[in-house]
Amino acid sequence: MKLNEIKKKREELASILREENAESKLEKLQKLAKEVGASVTRIEKVEKLRDTTGVVKYESSNEITESEIVHNIQESLQTETMIEMCRISNRNFWVALSATVIALLAMIAAWTAAIA
Repeated sequence: MKLNEIKKKREELASILREENAESKLEKLQKLAKEVGASVTRIEKVEKLRDTTGVVKYESSNEITESEIVHNIQESLQTETMIEMCRISNRNFWVALSATVIALLAMIAAWTAAIA
């Protein structure tokens, strides 16, 4: 994802969070989470029943709160930003290396001109 796309997704998240309708907000957050690759489910064991013998029965629950979805979206966007920064840094490294080689060649040319 490019920086412009990441910025648009952050703005979209902010506009969703400003909405009043909770059901619509949750739907849009789940859709945005899927678009950016964030998780919209959480699976955990919840204690449901404890009988008199001490045996505990668990049941799976995948309920997730709005704040957890928002956190997952923000974390995904942060990861995408870091990946993009690494790409930019890698490109800038090669630009700087090329400039260094050119400067080195110019220095050698200046020395040979000064000696001759």
